[in-house]
Amino acid sequence: MLREGLKGVLYAISTDETKRILTGVYIQIGQNALKFIATDGHRVAIAELSAEGISRKRRKRSGADELTQFSIPGKALKELIRNLADSVDAIQLRYDAEATRASFAWQDITLSCQCIEGQYPDCEQLLSRYSFDREVVLEKSGLLKALERLSVLTDKKERGIQFRFDGTAQQIHLSIEREFGKGDETISAHIPTNMTLDIQFNLKYLGEAVKAIPSSGIKMHLKQPDYPVMLVPAGDFNNPELEMDMRHFLFPLYKQPE
Repeated sequence: MLREGLKGVLYAISTDETKRILTGVYIQIGQNALKFIATDGHRVAIAELSAEGISRKRRKRSGADELTQFSIPGKALKELIRNLADSVDAIQLRYDAEATRASFAWQDITLSCQCIEGQYPDCEQLLSRYSFDREVVLEKSGLLKALERLSVLTDKKERGIQFRFDGTAQQIHLSIEREFGKGDETISAHIPTNMTLDIQFNLKYLGEAVKAIPSSGIKMHLKQPDYPVMLVPAGDFNNPELEMDMRHFLFPLYKQPE
């Protein structure tokens, strides 16, 4: 469960060492849930695991509503996932607030690391200003294949992909146009019949978010061209027993009309 939660957010960490706090995953341990948050400023990934299967040892003098929070470097968490076998069904996560160190222990293995100091941005407060009134449901595999085919037309400078949601035709039109060529893809989706929306995303960022969603389908929550999209799992889950709430937010490539 811990492994699935981390894999669902690690793609969104920053690789910019000048923004050191964003190069890690922000972890919140509460009485009822374990939450992972990652962002690089362009996208936000949040995974919240239910209290089922989580046992927490409280320190003396701690209140029932105490929230433990800290940031662990992404490199350490990738190493954890690499070494954590699928057969492992129990893992201990310890946090030493005085030493600002965290450790993961399972079987006869312990992985310890220094936490990242600093104040992590309050992503959930930032995102709370956005509301969504349009919901689109589509198959994950169809979207991924379309993005992969169109990715050959992107480069380091131009990575935008245009989405056109057509409620009448129940289709999403994806397009990229460059000086050296253009590409178009059309995929079926469940779209509100009165919905028409044009919005542009970074293809690489969108593809990474889609790959991180552990289900056969995706729900896209949208509102307007300058608002982020929220992606959540839909359909059948890769692990039916997994109790996890996952949200992925991606800010669009938007230019103010002249």
